[in-house]
Amino acid sequence: MARNQNSLLLLSLLLLLVSSVRLALSETGTASFTNARYSEQSCTEKAPTTPMFTGVSDKLYGNGDICGTKYSVTCVGGVAADQPSPCRTSTPVVVTVTDSCSPGSDEKPCPTFVLSAKAFALIANPRAGEARITYER
Repeated sequence: MARNQNSLLLLSLLLLLVSSVRLALSETGTASFTNARYSEQSCTEKAPTTPMFTGVSDKLYGNGDICGTKYSVTCVGGVAADQPSPCRTSTPVVVTVTDSCSPGSDEKPCPTFVLSAKAFALIANPRAGEARITYER
């Protein structure tokens, strides 16, 4: 019986360590969404074959070297500290980079990710408009 308890404790500690390492490898940012059926696609000349696409901030986009890159995006809370969490799940969604996001005429900075409406709705309530996220390749 004690051996089983020790094995269970060791397994629990190992899972905690793996979770901590995964969080340490993730980056943090913000996400909003677009209702467009497909992105403007500065990366390709045709519409993406999946509704799970994203535009990314100019900082991530660079010279377009990340076109086609898949990111795992997880909602972790509201953008403002006093905002209730818009997160629907802690399960990540995988999206493909198809475009960049440059600030609009109002000069409001772009979020890190501009997810397709379908991708955003899987991880957060669209009524919130934005969410704090973690992401990794």
